[in-house]
Amino acid sequence: MPTVISVANMKGGVGKTTLCVNLAFTLFMLSKRVLVVDNDPQFNATTALMKAQYYMMECLKNDKYLTIYDIYEKPPRVGHVPKKNVDPARFFIERWHMIRDPSISLDLIASRLELYETLRNPSQKEYRLDKFLKKSAQEYDYIFIDCPPTPSVLTLSAFGASDYVIIPVTLDYFASLGLPQFMATLHDFKADLIDEHDVQVLGVVFSNVPRKPTPETKHAIEQINTTLNELDQPVNVFTSRLSHLRVFEKALWQSNPVQKISGRGVRGKSEATRELRALATEIEDRIGN
Repeated sequence: MPTVISVANMKGGVGKTTLCVNLAFTLFMLSKRVLVVDNDPQFNATTALMKAQYYMMECLKNDKYLTIYDIYEKPPRVGHVPKKNVDPARFFIERWHMIRDPSISLDLIASRLELYETLRNPSQKEYRLDKFLKKSAQEYDYIFIDCPPTPSVLTLSAFGASDYVIIPVTLDYFASLGLPQFMATLHDFKADLIDEHDVQVLGVVFSNVPRKPTPETKHAIEQINTTLNELDQPVNVFTSRLSHLRVFEKALWQSNPVQKISGRGVRGKSEATRELRALATEIEDRIGN
């Protein structure tokens, strides 16, 4: 049974996708079977893990692979003709596998812009993702869900499918304002549940942290910690952080995790890899894996 983790925040630009895809690849390199679910209509995690041309050909034009849109938006029944069964294998795009053991892989469920249609008609879709993953994705060790930066049915469905939530936070003034909103959204979701599902906040990860601390950085950390301690349920902060390294941006441009990038300008790759490895280890310790 996989451990399902949503990477979410109600604020954009905090490094959700960067954290999600790089953390997933780091655990894959630690011989874990990992699935990344792109649950955002902006499909950033999709293009962070596969070249745009390949994505357009295989997912959008040829329909070789289905996307998360097809999980939320099921085809309508035509008259008395039953809906055709969809092969679940068409959702899973293998991005990498271990040579010594091909069963250890990092796979992707891609997204697409049309997922916005789910936001227009969200009724009774909160548990479709959870149902799909429990039926068709139980062979993984970890499932990471990259969430949109808005409180919508897509975010709530991610909560409904997850065991834990990781909150990436940048060190700025608005971070301390957005955290209570995020926790309130999570609290309201749990209060409205009809079952006993209890998604837990695994912790806050500081991202895009300046390599040389400044007074502003220290003040932001103090302010965020104060905000977290004032919540009804205090939230832990991970010791491991992701520094402000241009190599993360370069990795996104190459549609690769940071460990896979090549060519000129890869300064910082080793430091980024060390930080990700430390964070992955801390996460596994907290979960108890």
